[in-house]
Amino acid sequence: MLIPDQLRKRLDRLDGEPADSLESETLEFKSWNPTGSARKAQVREIRETVVAFANARGGLLVLGVADWKRTRAEAIQGVGSLDANGLRRDIYDGTEPHILTEIFELQEPEGRVLVIRVPPGMPPHTTSDGVARIRVGKESKPLTGSNLANLVVSRGRRDLTAEILPDVCPSDLDPDQFRRLRSLIRADAERSDLADLDDRNLTEALGLMSERGTTLAAVLLLGSRPTLSRCVPRHELVFSRSRGRTGYDVRRDLRTPLLETLEGVRRLLDANLRVMPIGPAGFHQLEIPDITWWIAREAVLNALVHRDYFLHQSIHLRLSDDRIEITSPGGFIGGVTAQNILRHPPVRRNPLLADVLQTIGLVNRLGLGVDRIFEESLSLGKDLPRYEADESHVKLVLPTRTHADFARFVQDMRSEGRELGVDDLIVLRGLVRRPVLDRWSAARLLQLSEEQAAVTLVSLRERGFLVPQGRGRGTKYGLARRYSALVEQSGVDADIWLDEESVRLRLLAVLAERGRMTNAEIRRLSGYSRTQVLKLMRSLRRERLVEVRGRGRGAHYVPASRLGRPIPHNSDSRIPRSERNSR
Repeated sequence: MLIPDQLRKRLDRLDGEPADSLESETLEFKSWNPTGSARKAQVREIRETVVAFANARGGLLVLGVADWKRTRAEAIQGVGSLDANGLRRDIYDGTEPHILTEIFELQEPEGRVLVIRVPPGMPPHTTSDGVARIRVGKESKPLTGSNLANLVVSRGRRDLTAEILPDVCPSDLDPDQFRRLRSLIRADAERSDLADLDDRNLTEALGLMSERGTTLAAVLLLGSRPTLSRCVPRHELVFSRSRGRTGYDVRRDLRTPLLETLEGVRRLLDANLRVMPIGPAGFHQLEIPDITWWIAREAVLNALVHRDYFLHQSIHLRLSDDRIEITSPGGFIGGVTAQNILRHPPVRRNPLLADVLQTIGLVNRLGLGVDRIFEESLSLGKDLPRYEADESHVKLVLPTRTHADFARFVQDMRSEGRELGVDDLIVLRGLVRRPVLDRWSAARLLQLSEEQAAVTLVSLRERGFLVPQGRGRGTKYGLARRYSALVEQSGVDADIWLDEESVRLRLLAVLAERGRMTNAEIRRLSGYSRTQVLKLMRSLRRERLVEVRGRGRGAHYVPASRLGRPIPHNSDSRIPRSERNSR
């Protein structure tokens, strides 16, 4: 943000440039009219501008400089005897939550100018009249809709947890939370010497406090309950255990600092989760919990660290008979999606909070948390964890039902020294639900390219876990005979892995490789019935991806690029007799 000397250089440019051309996302000029009837309207406009800055990156509002003037002498009109302290109170009293500004004056030859420094706030701020605005470029726009509500953080411009809270002092921090923090540092942190620092030096070493003041992250970790409620009313984790589809029989609302919230979640899970005994694996009896504390802790920490503190919503942790769901406010950012979260580099919405939790030993430094959640869950015989997301929420679904044979299988492999990586476990667990996988369906499971998925399949085949069916790119893989008992016989969700999109991708690739295929060949490749193949090929023909050639037994499909004519959309020939009779 501009300091007085830099601002004066900007004012020197008013000879030749109008004030509006000098404005930016963090700088605005306004004239001041001291007359009584206009003063109320001007103060109201100033409040709205301050709210817009506070809802974005903060900024400077320079009062006493008029727009659209071509000379400095015309532009700098000054503010007369306007009382800076009175204006500061007017801004504070007229904003919700209150915005504490800093006002300093510049004595210029043309007149006295007031500079209002607006800190970035904890959005959303409004005026006391209920007007909400946000700074976008050089304009203050109405703060309406999720697009503007998410604009601040979706561009990666701000870390809300690093913002200074002007009305928080060291006495607002809770000694009990400091004790929790020191205990954790001594147990898990690489720098255990931090625990020997006094409160002030510890918070400064972690970046939670500085000469500028106390950060939101400090309040989230160490704030007393009244301070947390006052400064971050949207911080809450709601724990519930459901029975049936509509009701719940346990509910707890945790409005506590983060470390105490983790302790509360652990107590609630210990009281409500089950342990499943499994028959001997070798000489050992296995006891498999619904979920381990490590998985639960990692999932809850991800929800707390990556939540959007811009949104007035709670984190929800719901237990049901077959799953745990953890829902966090704020959609994915930085290109992360539910379809690539296993492979995308970690993107942190709140870097300061994440850094502090890494330093004290709670968060994995290498961004491997999601991988570990998958690996630990699958090793326990659970189904694949699943992410769901929209623009305002991320939900992690952790299945809790145990496939006893798969859990025992993993333990047996470890006992034999045959460790299985997370990719191995994903493929093998997929084959429990579906008898065969090919490179396309495996790619969707693994969130990898077809070629990378094929490498994993081949590796498992070479180690004796899989057997191939077919040749070339269309090869399918099933579990080797000695492991075939793992396959679920019920056929529940049998199509979950080999869905239509996987079949389409595989078919088009094989067709491009071979140049032609008959209906019978497509049935063998896809496992579809004749009617299903006809429906699929009709769809591909409409999309101008394939065409049928020949008649009767000689009918076959070729890639559409081999033909030089368009495919009709509205024609009785969309399913020609030769195609209906093809094998």
